Amino acid sequence: MFQLVRRGVVVLAFGAALVGITATPVAAAQPLATPEPSVTDVSLTPAQQQAITAKLAIAQQIQQSPTLASGKLNPLTLCPFSTSPVSASTLSGSTVAGLSVSPATSCNGQWGYVPTYPKVQETSYWCGPASIQVASNYVWRMPQGTDRWPQSQIAAWANTTSGGTNGSNETAALNRATAGSPYLPANWIYLSATSSQVSTGARWHSLLRTDIASYSMPQIVSVAPKDPDSNVYLTSWKNAPSQYAGHYIVLNGFQGAWDGTRVPIVTYDDSAIPPAGVSAYDPAADIYTIIMKTNINKRGVLVAW
Repeated sequence: MFQLVRRGVVVLAFGAALVGITATPVAAAQPLATPEPSVTDVSLTPAQQQAITAKLAIAQQIQQSPTLASGKLNPLTLCPFSTSPVSASTLSGSTVAGLSVSPATSCNGQWGYVPTYPKVQETSYWCGPASIQVASNYVWRMPQGTDRWPQSQIAAWANTTSGGTNGSNETAALNRATAGSPYLPANWIYLSATSSQVSTGARWHSLLRTDIASYSMPQIVSVAPKDPDSNVYLTSWKNAPSQYAGHYIVLNGFQGAWDGTRVPIVTYDDSAIPPAGVSAYDPAADIYTIIMKTNINKRGVLVAW
């Protein structure tokens, strides 16, 4: 479940309603210390390099102009966390992550989500493979309850050991698990974010909004889910004991542009909660803190975007 990552990958999911978390997450494995990967770690085609340049340009534009990234999503998708009052007659009666939602036509403000579904990790150290499974199931449009790849196959691609999965291997295996899908954006490739790209919360959030609102793709990140010396932790871990751990989760949605407060929200799928994984949400500011937090079992930052 917990795995070491040098650079975080984030994937957002709004597929399931938030449930009361009573199960205890499995114990964290010692992460692997590896050098921080860079763009040059990946062999890119000219078309992919051009696509990456375009992604970076969009992220920069979003960061400079927060109003640009309203949700670009499947038109059948409901708008999570509507920020404007809507009449009872227009409410869908549905919920996303436990919050009332309204039809997309009633949306107002900055939001976006991709419909991923949580999957529980099959061993105490397969959070990396489980997160990739969640993302690849979405990319391949697998029906809920079915998998494009078993976690054992993904773990082999990622060279996962009892100590977890390092960040560069997580990103490489994520690309392998999603490659060939007819639903991938043109020339798409996941990259491990550089230090400068996640040096501030606003910069990280611009990558997330680029993934979700501009490409309808989830993000995978490494987190310190509930450090004893931290005043913020994953809501999905509220019933777990504090511990020094490294863990991967999938980010699948956002509500609100980054403004330095705890008002903007990020939703995610967490593989650590038996028996089926769980969907949850937390302030974007908290998620950024948990991504950047390191400890003895999480020695680096990974954002796969």
